[in-house]
Amino acid sequence: MQRILFIFEFFITLSASSDVCYDKISNSSEAVTALILARGGSKGIKLKNIQRIDGVTLLGISLTELQQANKFDTIWVSTDHQDIADEAEKCLNIYFETSSLKLIWHFLFSDNVNVHWRDPQTALDGTSSIESVQEFLNYHPNVAKLALIQCTSPFINQKYIRRGIKKFSNHHCVFSVKRSFNLRWKFDKKSKRIFPINFEINKRPRRQDWSGELVEAGMFYMSSVGLLKRGLFQNERRMRRCCHKIRRFLGN
Repeated sequence: MQRILFIFEFFITLSASSDVCYDKISNSSEAVTALILARGGSKGIKLKNIQRIDGVTLLGISLTELQQANKFDTIWVSTDHQDIADEAEKCLNIYFETSSLKLIWHFLFSDNVNVHWRDPQTALDGTSSIESVQEFLNYHPNVAKLALIQCTSPFINQKYIRRGIKKFSNHHCVFSVKRSFNLRWKFDKKSKRIFPINFEINKRPRRQDWSGELVEAGMFYMSSVGLLKRGLFQNERRMRRCCHKIRRFLGN
């Protein structure tokens, strides 16, 4: 019924923080909110979040996978740039080109994309991701669980998201990792020499002789609000691993 009401007032619903909101955040302690941080001031690649791969923006790729995963209470894009906000809303507006029946179906059974206008003070070059997440939570106190999605991971897939959400139901945090067999070195500025970090030179391991290392993939970080308010994406407890043959998830 809630979505039916939104059909008649979906054009723009403004919250107290001037967000473009199509879905209200649930009060349920089990509901998971998806959040993409996409500021407009990236320096390395200008507006990197809306750069295109095979004709689709990085933001569009992530939003499509989130919608198709169909596991989130609400989906949000936090931004300070109009072009990024416009791109986020395209995931809704694309349905204007279809029949009215498909538009109604979308509102009833699909996840819409909401835009959170980020405070400029949390969209600076020195602002950390955790600070931007905490700013979002200040405006949306009903959020109980949050999944931070990195749209700069172009290989994000709804399959990985669903498996992460499944683990998240029993853990305080879940995050994506990949297994690396890279042999790493470090450079010592004082001696101007390099030293091995994760192996011994006289015992150089073959790939099949060791289990490698788990490295954060950066695809997503799912965390309870309790952790996030403490400034943490993961907690300090012993990690328990849930493996997948392409991506692996850590939870605790």
